[in-house]
Amino acid sequence: MERAKATAWALALAGLIPFAGCALMAVLGAIPGFDWTGALMAYAAVILSFLGGARWGGELAGQNPSPARLILSNLPAIVAWLALVSVAAPAALRLGVLAAGLALVWLWDRGPSTPWYRALRTTATVGAVLSLGLAALAGT
Repeated sequence: MERAKATAWALALAGLIPFAGCALMAVLGAIPGFDWTGALMAYAAVILSFLGGARWGGELAGQNPSPARLILSNLPAIVAWLALVSVAAPAALRLGVLAAGLALVWLWDRGPSTPWYRALRTTATVGAVLSLGLAALAGT
């Protein structure tokens, strides 16, 4: 189990690189013509959808899957998709929706989980939300 925990932590921390990197590049305006904010939103949408899928799989793996929780586990992907396709909305709003989605899934994940997983999810969520917030505040 220790090896699995170490792997999960390594993947979670590595997963923060695109969040921080895209946010920083968006703020700095690096590589003119490349849409770093769009790349950040796309990555956040993928991660938000992944977290919903993890909830779906976890629910189905249980003894008595709850139809309500199965339905709720699909909401992160829908929120992510809406944030991506709402191109007429300001980028800051779309980034905020993605940040809120990540924070809400974090709240949901705080329930029945082990302390090490709660710490991992908190670290990953704080890093992701800060990155999205930085890009939103910078007006990208």
